[in-house]
Amino acid sequence: MLDQLQWPESFGRLKTQVNALLLELGRGPGSLYSEIADTPPDIKYNPEVQWDATVRLGDGLCFSERAYLKDRKRKMLSAFAKLMDVAPSEIDERDLPIIAIAASGGGFRAMCNTAGALVAAERSGILDCTTYMAGISGSCWSMGALYSGVSGSYSPTKVAEHLRKRASIPYIDSAVLDLLVNSPTNKYLLSGLVRKAITPLGSIQLVDIYGTLLAARLLTPTPENIQLLDPRHLSLSHFSESIKDASLPLPIFAAVSRHLSEAERKIKAAQRIVADENRAATLRGEEELVEKEEANWLWYEFSPYEIGCDELGAWVPSWSLGRQFNRGRSLERLPEVSFTIYTGIFASAFTASLRFYFAEVQPLLRQLPSMLYTWIGDIIDERQHQFDTIHPIVPGQLPNFVKGLDGKLRSGSPDGITDSETIGFMDAGMALNIPYYPLLRRNVDCIIALDASADSQDLWFKRASAYAVRKGLKTWPRGAHWPKEIALNKSEADAPLEARTDEPQDTREGANLQLAQAREAELAGQAQKQLESGTKEIGDENSSPLPNISGNARDQASSAADGSKAPTPSTFVWIGSSNAGPEAGEVSPPIEHFDEGELASKDGIGIVYMPLLPNEEAVPGMDPYSISTWRFEMTMEESGDLMKIAEYNFLAGEPKIKALIKAIWLRKKRARETKEREKFFEHFEHSL
Repeated sequence: MLDQLQWPESFGRLKTQVNALLLELGRGPGSLYSEIADTPPDIKYNPEVQWDATVRLGDGLCFSERAYLKDRKRKMLSAFAKLMDVAPSEIDERDLPIIAIAASGGGFRAMCNTAGALVAAERSGILDCTTYMAGISGSCWSMGALYSGVSGSYSPTKVAEHLRKRASIPYIDSAVLDLLVNSPTNKYLLSGLVRKAITPLGSIQLVDIYGTLLAARLLTPTPENIQLLDPRHLSLSHFSESIKDASLPLPIFAAVSRHLSEAERKIKAAQRIVADENRAATLRGEEELVEKEEANWLWYEFSPYEIGCDELGAWVPSWSLGRQFNRGRSLERLPEVSFTIYTGIFASAFTASLRFYFAEVQPLLRQLPSMLYTWIGDIIDERQHQFDTIHPIVPGQLPNFVKGLDGKLRSGSPDGITDSETIGFMDAGMALNIPYYPLLRRNVDCIIALDASADSQDLWFKRASAYAVRKGLKTWPRGAHWPKEIALNKSEADAPLEARTDEPQDTREGANLQLAQAREAELAGQAQKQLESGTKEIGDENSSPLPNISGNARDQASSAADGSKAPTPSTFVWIGSSNAGPEAGEVSPPIEHFDEGELASKDGIGIVYMPLLPNEEAVPGMDPYSISTWRFEMTMEESGDLMKIAEYNFLAGEPKIKALIKAIWLRKKRARETKEREKFFEHFEHSL
């Protein structure tokens, strides 16, 4: 036991704090644990304990979100007119583009990138014209700090300063332990853990402890603002206060779960015991066929209004996740799950399977002798099916809200999901590190993607393309890819194991994309036509591996400093078109010249891709990727530098963003006016 360890004399205060924390979490009389467990929740902070919850089935938006969208359009009309430099009278609410910001994962680096970009978005006026804000992993920490109001303000500038101060505190630090031990912050931070532990299906995972430590650092007011402490800062449903007047974009936090079908489970069980190589090869073939038919990942959306999954077509009020459900109704009235628990779930990349761990440690493996590196790669390739199902750390578990809904969920829902007691939620970056999925189903017109990913940036384009094809989204910009302007020709030894050229770059992703293309009749001939024209689709599994950005970032920073070449652009734009179909043999190339007429002729989704690149004007000589996504703390100077680079990069891309938004607005305006004219003449002809 920790309280029985022999502590060095210099650790005296730390020992005292740890022992005090253990006492508070003990179940003895007078402990914080017993106070939380034995005292009814305060209705002022947890009114939901008076309510029952039901599961909403369907793929539409909930009433609260639809109402928000109407309010947001009215709110943003004058801001949009200012952004477009036109009179408000020239703007019709029906023509306003639905703009979304999609912020990637990437730990504290992503948190700072998102925080800095939001400062610039507010300064430029683009944030006031944005409808949705979706985040993954570390970006969720920025969003949590913004929408909780923990900084005392909903201003991105104030939130960035708050995060800059708090990110410098280590996880295990005297200051953090003080917050966990002393009133009033101890109850504020530990209530989530205790309440989860005492629920009928409750169990505490490492993810939950991780989230609590994160919240102690990031979601607690600074010492000078401790009077602002409010339990509702840790209530996702209470985040609705930040958008009740529609003055901010609607936040969507993303997580995923992995569900094996019955066929997959049987195959993987057989693979663990098979000895015959021929039989093993047969099982691998069967597994590939099953995986082509089955979706491996389910995306869950967490908003202040609802939590649910589009693939299942099931949603519950955000205050009700954590309760037991059966046949669409909650069985208990419990307080809402604390955002401390969600904070851990959203950034729980460490709950990945062993296959993902191998992918993440590529920078370390590349330092090994080439023969050893190749040997490890061969083992990973041979046993990837086994490694894909082993999770060294259990994902965050919460009660399954679709339990008992047999035959009620959307077609294609995983086998047995309505029988499971719990759902294991994980970092959505394990499926796709930019949250396009929850935005595409909302018919957004423009997505501003902020990318601070550690690696495999092109994989995110490929997976988004596969999803768009699978869903029949004809207006996704086909051919969007990791910008070649910031790609280096690195040797094969430097490429990740999963991208070596002696094997397909990602056979599973290639298979999924090919299957999706086969199912979408309108796109059936696209791959062949591209091969004939000499171009390659993002999903082409034989395309050459793309390098890690970090080496190029350093190259760009040094070359920009000595003036040897022009700085690499930090903003890349694509816009899709339903006319770029198979019969035309077209893809959507990146936009170089922002001709208003040409842009307006395209009817697809606009993608603004903004990777975190060095900016010599902001911070000379700094490579953002020198700060690893696995860093657990950073100095105020480092976080400030990252935020400044992100801010400057966003402002540098502001003209491109505005040009794209204007083109989409004019396109929608012309389409509406044309439809109205046609309708008028139709009525006129009928009246004759």
